[in-house]
Amino acid sequence: MRRRRWDIWDPFDIMRELQEEIDEMFNEVFKGPRLWSYRREPFELREGEVWREPFVDIFDEGGEIVVTAELPGVDKKDIKIKIKDNVLYLEAQVRKERKLEKEGAVRVERYYSGYRRTIKLPVEVIPERAKARYKNGILEIKLPKKHPEKKEEEGFEIKIE
Repeated sequence: MRRRRWDIWDPFDIMRELQEEIDEMFNEVFKGPRLWSYRREPFELREGEVWREPFVDIFDEGGEIVVTAELPGVDKKDIKIKIKDNVLYLEAQVRKERKLEKEGAVRVERYYSGYRRTIKLPVEVIPERAKARYKNGILEIKLPKKHPEKKEEEGFEIKIE
């Protein structure tokens, strides 16, 4: 906290107080990771982790919902997908380690980050029949609908005997 000198008037006191208020406001906003939807369960947030939301496309293809997510730099084994209460949870960890040995000196660099996203699905799906495929940094999840809409047929055809 700042000490105040009451005996001397300083024209910059008001500006300093305003700057302190702005600093407190930004510290509060940028404290920790952004307030993204991944903070809801089942994800727990650990100190010092950096998570980003992947870019996602959601398509309704009649009998199924198709979700594609961009997850560059992720290994297939580091991707977790869960469905609970018609909400899709994506989590993917990025781990990069590099070791350099030169003339007795060892330098090890590590990078841990990842992607998390929570997506409320537009319709009820059957999670047991869901299929996922990961190729070239793109995750594609096909979720069959529980109650697919049936398109109205254009009349009823009568066969002639």
